[in-house]
Amino acid sequence: MNFLFPSFWKRPAQLVFFASLAMAILWISVGAPEGGIVWFKTQVPALWSDEVLGGPSGPGWINNNLTDELFLTLITLSGLAAGFSREPVEDELISLLRWKALAQSVLLNAVILIAATWTLYGVTFLYVLYAQLVALLVFYNLRLMWTLRQHYTAKYEE
Repeated sequence: MNFLFPSFWKRPAQLVFFASLAMAILWISVGAPEGGIVWFKTQVPALWSDEVLGGPSGPGWINNNLTDELFLTLITLSGLAAGFSREPVEDELISLLRWKALAQSVLLNAVILIAATWTLYGVTFLYVLYAQLVALLVFYNLRLMWTLRQHYTAKYEE
């Protein structure tokens, strides 16, 4: 079975991935304004909501700003499309490079998670967990781009 996307998705997906990642980092670095982007505030269905002053509530509709949901969705979908798009020549070596990049990314992500578990507490730990949602895709895409670049430049130097 082959679960790779078409190769023409790779460049647009990389562009959206790194642009949305940069915008999300910029948004968080300026303090992630509580209101978010003003025109993304709307009523949305919620399976569960834990309001700060209102207490927990079950299924229903809540007012929410969708800025963080939009960034997370863009980063996840474009990261998957960029990392799992075919190369023009998809052979066994490319599959091995893809597998090694994924394995190294999972290991690095696990090391960061274990280190954070034993050294960070409270809300800071929750921020690290939130960052872990996209860290695996970031590590994988960067490592895969690096190894493919090395592979293609070594191929042309011969």
